Amino acid sequence: MVRHFLSPVVTKAVAASVVGCALLAVSARAQAQDTGANNALGQGFGAQGQIAISGETGVAFDKVNHGGWTFGIKPAGDYFILPSVSGGIVAGLILGNNSYSEELVGARAGYNINVTPALGAWAKVGVAYDHTSSKLGNATVTNSTTWLTVDVPITFHIVPHLFVGLGPYYYLKVAGDGNTGYGVHSMVGGWF
Repeated sequence: MVRHFLSPVVTKAVAASVVGCALLAVSARAQAQDTGANNALGQGFGAQGQIAISGETGVAFDKVNHGGWTFGIKPAGDYFILPSVSGGIVAGLILGNNSYSEELVGARAGYNINVTPALGAWAKVGVAYDHTSSKLGNATVTNSTTWLTVDVPITFHIVPHLFVGLGPYYYLKVAGDGNTGYGVHSMVGGWF
């Protein structure tokens, strides 16, 4: 994941888009209250006691010309403690050439909104700690960063108990060596 310093204008634009998505989803939730459709596709998603397992950004393998390679996986597990309200953990591991390694662990809370039987939004806010290390000549360079994380993927339930998602994220650096980051990421997951 590439992290960039943000100008105040970009920071405000990203924050506004995240808030706008959340407000759109909340208003859609108010209009989509239909208890009779809870068995279709994703309409049962978010019920109290459910467990959701997902892979955010999936499994990735990149190779950029003359730039090395990385391989990463970022699984997450969430438990719905109340209807539509989840708590979860996320862990990530990225490996690359030049002995590059990155480990990430975090905790988060989320709120799911089923807009239609197949479409919804699952907003999550959390805290994550990231540690990277790589070899530069004979020296090892390490960085550690703590972020406040916000992501709002729009979820599409392909079949019952299986979903994919795509949406914006924003990682605000609260401590450490890294930078604030933003972008769009994908996810795939299932629930039971």
